Amino acid sequence: MEKMNEYWTIGNIEESVSVMREAAQRLIDRGEPFWSLEDLKTEDLQTPTAEFYVLWKDNESVATFILSFEDKLFWPELPKDTSSAFLHKLAVRNNYTGKGYGKKCIDKAIEICKSGKISSIRLDTNPHRPKLCKFYENLGFKLQQTKTIKINDSKVIDIALYKLDL
Repeated sequence: MEKMNEYWTIGNIEESVSVMREAAQRLIDRGEPFWSLEDLKTEDLQTPTAEFYVLWKDNESVATFILSFEDKLFWPELPKDTSSAFLHKLAVRNNYTGKGYGKKCIDKAIEICKSGKISSIRLDTNPHRPKLCKFYENLGFKLQQTKTIKINDSKVIDIALYKLDL
C-alpha cells in the first residue's frame, strides 16, 4: 500500500466519531449492525483515560481507534495500575476498507504501548463476528474469554475478550 501523506493525530474526537459513525452506518446498511449510532456520541465516548487517534491520508481521515488505560465495563477484574491498554472502536471509512488500515491502527496502538512500557493490549469484540475475530487473531491477539454482560437495564451483549502481549 502506498503511504502518500499519511499521518496520525491525537485528540480530534469529532473526526474520530465521524469515522466511527460512517463505519457503523455501513454495517447497519448491510444488515450487520455492530454499534448503534446512538452509542457513538462524543460526550458518551470521552473519558479521562481515552485517547482518540485518527489516521489521515492526503488530508482525509481514513481510520480511527480509541486507546484507554482502564476499562471497568469489560475488564472489571483488572486493577487500575495494570500495565494494559484497552483498544476500542477501531473503525475505517467506507472507501478504505480492505486496504490494510485496520492493521495500521493495530500497529499504531502497539507502537504507542511499547513506547509507554505497556505490556499488553486488550480489546473486546462481538464473538458472533468470526471474520472480525479472525482479523484480531491473525494479528496475534489471543482469546481470553467470552461472556455475556449487562450494559444497562435494557441491553445485554455477548463479548469476546482478546489480549495481545507485547
